[in-house]
Amino acid sequence: MSPRAEHLDYVDLVRVLTVGLVIGMHVLVLSPFAHGVAIGALIVVFHVSREVFFLLTAFVLTHSTVRRPRWPRFWRRRYLLVAVPYLLWTVVYFFADGGPYSLTAFRTELLTGTARYHLYFLLVSMQIYLVWPLVRALIAATRRHHAALLAFAVAFQLVFALAVQQQWDLGALSGWVHAPDAWLPSYLGYVLAGALAGAHRDRLVAWTRAHTARVLGGCAAAVALGVTVYWGQVSLAGQSPPQAAIVFQPVVVVESFAVAWAFLAIGLLWTARGTPGRHLVGLTSDASFGVYLLHPLVLQYLLAAVALAGPGADPAPDAVVLPVLVLGVVPLVYLVSVLVTALARRTPVSLALTGRPRRNRAAVARPALVPTGGTP
Repeated sequence: MSPRAEHLDYVDLVRVLTVGLVIGMHVLVLSPFAHGVAIGALIVVFHVSREVFFLLTAFVLTHSTVRRPRWPRFWRRRYLLVAVPYLLWTVVYFFADGGPYSLTAFRTELLTGTARYHLYFLLVSMQIYLVWPLVRALIAATRRHHAALLAFAVAFQLVFALAVQQQWDLGALSGWVHAPDAWLPSYLGYVLAGALAGAHRDRLVAWTRAHTARVLGGCAAAVALGVTVYWGQVSLAGQSPPQAAIVFQPVVVVESFAVAWAFLAIGLLWTARGTPGRHLVGLTSDASFGVYLLHPLVLQYLLAAVALAGPGADPAPDAVVLPVLVLGVVPLVYLVSVLVTALARRTPVSLALTGRPRRNRAAVARPALVPTGGTP
């Protein structure tokens, strides 16, 4: 058995920040308020959460398999920690939708990850695990050409995002372009880039520490570019805010790499300052996969409670709605999800509910890096 990989504290903070983006994006998209231009602008920024998680998944997998594991054991462990929660939560969300219920509908949702809008991530994660030995072999075989491989990864992701945004007719591949969410090739560039980052982790970390201001400034510029492109699509091209804020578009690719790098820089700053609040960050990171699985249910019941409160008033402007959603609803959904997940971690069904083995009272708060890789 390969020894357990060194724990990377900064990954905990990156995971916590990215889950916050996931929840924020879902709160904005599903809020009962009309999507104004400002809400759409924030959505196009928050959309980077899925791409950051795929980068993080590959980064962490590269680190945790630096000493080649026994692949059958690797697959058994990974699929136990992801496939079991996927099956359970597919059942939960299938019934939470309120019907109509049929075996055919359930089978379709199980195979496509559509029982709820976020379950595609688990399907893609399982595909990554399946081909991970090939990814590692590719990284090893191209060790003298990693710059070219990185360039290919970024170029592929940009072109594919454009193909989805413009709905290109690619013949037999058109079905993939029209429904890209649950397929690993849709995120191939991020997986390769994350694996390359993991392979050059020491150099990447050293450069990022030395150029933190550049990294954060580059992120700010990328976010500004994303918002500018979004504004142009709404104001000049006449697109609706939801249409202009779709996730598969080239500018989101630029934002995703920039935000992921900025999160790494923030994580490194945090460790350089002695990891303040480490216990809380560790607990939240440890609960992150469970939070990812649970938060749509929390949000569903919260929205149902709002609907029961009475008929809606006239739509409020974005200047009023956005602070309430981002500073009020997002932290509330995050907090409730963390607390429920922490409780579930102490039950016999912890693995099925949270993707983590049951936590005993003597467990260390800091999570192990290996079990769920870069998953939320």
